[in-house]
Amino acid sequence: MKKPVYLFGPFVGELSWEYYRFAPYAINIKKEHPDIPLVVFTRPERFDLYGEYADILVPLRIPNDAVLEKDCFKIDSLMTKDYNRIARVFASKYKRRFQIIKHVYPDVSLWRYKLKWQFPRRLMDYDFKAREKNRHIAKRLIKRNNFIIDNNIISRFDIPEGINMSDLTQQIADKINNYDSTPLGTAIELLKICRFVVGNLDSDISRLAILLNKPLICVDNKMSEDDIHLLNPLKVPVIIEDDIEKGIEKYENII
Repeated sequence: MKKPVYLFGPFVGELSWEYYRFAPYAINIKKEHPDIPLVVFTRPERFDLYGEYADILVPLRIPNDAVLEKDCFKIDSLMTKDYNRIARVFASKYKRRFQIIKHVYPDVSLWRYKLKWQFPRRLMDYDFKAREKNRHIAKRLIKRNNFIIDNNIISRFDIPEGINMSDLTQQIADKINNYDSTPLGTAIELLKICRFVVGNLDSDISRLAILLNKPLICVDNKMSEDDIHLLNPLKVPVIIEDDIEKGIEKYENII
């Protein structure tokens, strides 16, 4: 008898749609069925959104991907029939080895590619756990109780106790030379070590921070309260304050 398996992917769309609306569903499925292997088909640089929950990570390689426009769950230049063919080939490969319980991937046809909650919102689990190598790298790069200053605002501020992501980018890249770690995975583990983040909700780092339950001091905010609410499903404190020192004072008063 073939071993049962869950397949997730391909995922071809925007990074934020993957960490808000797809990877968390895979995490939930894996937690509910820990003994059933989870096979994930996504870009190698996004492997650590699934991290330790994935039993098999399959690299998705899209020609000229860096210059292609991602739009919600899809890539504009990838026809729906070609996307579905990639999904079928993926499933066919694992059908020979496993009993596929469920094959989960976004529907990108017509208007459905922009339907945010194709997968149940109540079943999203944002407990990201990057693979072990990422944790080792993160611990070498940062000391506990520091905070992260996001790339979007570092040109305006210089806080000695803060670790800015721009300075860390090359350090992370220098320590990563294979697919057992990724810059995204190391960033996730850095965020988990820090107490809070100074950033802006236009950026992936700041959005991941609040999904990881890290308070955010948000500068240069142009979003409405409703917009922020939609990006903050865990209701993590988001302090709107352009003066970072004042923002830190407010943070200390709420913890």
